[in-house]
Amino acid sequence: MLEIIQIPFMQKALIGGILLSVLLSVISLFINLKNWSFITVGISHATFGGLSIGLFLSISPPITGMIFAVGIGLLIGYISRKGDIHEDITIGILFSLSMAVGVIFLTFTPNYNTEMFTFLFGNILTITELEILTLAVFTLLSLIFIGYFFQKIMFCCYNEDVAYVSGINTKFYYYSIILIISIATVLSVKLVGVILTSAMMILPSALSRQIFWHYKNILVLSVIISVIMVVGGIFLSYSYNLPTGATIVFIYSLTFLFVLLIKKISGLKSV
Repeated sequence: MLEIIQIPFMQKALIGGILLSVLLSVISLFINLKNWSFITVGISHATFGGLSIGLFLSISPPITGMIFAVGIGLLIGYISRKGDIHEDITIGILFSLSMAVGVIFLTFTPNYNTEMFTFLFGNILTITELEILTLAVFTLLSLIFIGYFFQKIMFCCYNEDVAYVSGINTKFYYYSIILIISIATVLSVKLVGVILTSAMMILPSALSRQIFWHYKNILVLSVIISVIMVVGGIFLSYSYNLPTGATIVFIYSLTFLFVLLIKKISGLKSV
């Protein structure tokens, strides 16, 4: 194991993986409280459309992916709040539109297979120093924002109507969290890819809520478990020549199912 840690690209992968696991596990708390699991799926697949446009135009796919994901994320929020359409229907429509746009642009993009495969399924072993720096800055800014407004955000998550009546600018926090989720989704592409990103935002709190009910305990355990799963997944994938993102999500999902099974058999309740 010591030999593996000394390899430069493994060091970068571990640093990037730990940063992402902390960011996504914190975001996971709000996603679970707001029942936004489908939103993360919609935004992550919307990224596909943006990445395809970037490949077609021969400009940085992560940049176009981020613009597209943020646009779709904010549009989902706007239509859901202003229109008479339920969030799930809005997400389904924009999800389909994004995938259609992605397929159309890929059709006219020559030699896209290798690069798009990396975006779809992730390969954190290829993460660069610039990407780590970008991720570190965004993670730090996001955690500062969430930490400073934590109580108000939690209030909005539990009961947005009461929070609004209490004088809290619920619209600001609503769109801010969607913005953070959208950008985090694009930054997660290197770790697990477009297809599995939503799982890394849903599993941390979903697993922790099987053990604890208080949000502080859920948050702390989510971060700890995510770091363990990501680091373990990176080592396993390198040792057995497996796809990193799929390995992380696989062991994470198995752990969730195991904890759920034990809880059902034993009759234990969250503490």
